[in-house]
Amino acid sequence: MARFRNWLRSYQPLFEEGGRFHKYYPIYEMVDTFCYWTKEATRCAPHIRDGIDIKRVMSYVVLATVPCVLMSWFNTGYQANLALLEL
Repeated sequence: MARFRNWLRSYQPLFEEGGRFHKYYPIYEMVDTFCYWTKEATRCAPHIRDGIDIKRVMSYVVLATVPCVLMSWFNTGYQANLALLEL
């Protein structure tokens, strides 16, 4: 894991301001903060402090919707085929 982090950090200057891939910085930041914590810390006391950031929460939300989407596709096809059988 440390090798991946070092590899990721070695490409960071390319994605920062003035770098070759500056316009792709949000993608780099997404991968970096999904795998590791951010470098930034809060400067004032927040009301609630949690060990999970919003990107991780949203990835859990996307994973939780996958079974719902699959079931809705199945059910829609099933209901459509039942309606076609009655014709």
